[in-house]
Amino acid sequence: MNMINRAKELSLYTVFRIFVLDSRAFQSIEKQKRQIRADFIEILPGVMPKIIRRVNKLSTQPVIAGGLISDREDVIEALDAGAISVSTTNQDIWFM
Repeated sequence: MNMINRAKELSLYTVFRIFVLDSRAFQSIEKQKRQIRADFIEILPGVMPKIIRRVNKLSTQPVIAGGLISDREDVIEALDAGAISVSTTNQDIWFM
């Protein structure tokens, strides 16, 4: 049993995290969304507005943009593309 399904059994919120390295990532999203019922999809790197829009069309789960988010412009572009939030280790962005 995969970790996401086990976490769902425990009533935890879950995130399906996917690194979009090439076009095969979209095939993985299509396949996984039927098998894994995660609450959110996190797209890495999150600085690809076009990819965020495409994933939003593929899935009903809300999208989080993560990775390489380094400034206000990255945050705004990700949110404008349809991400519901961003994740970053850059503390300057946490309190924008």
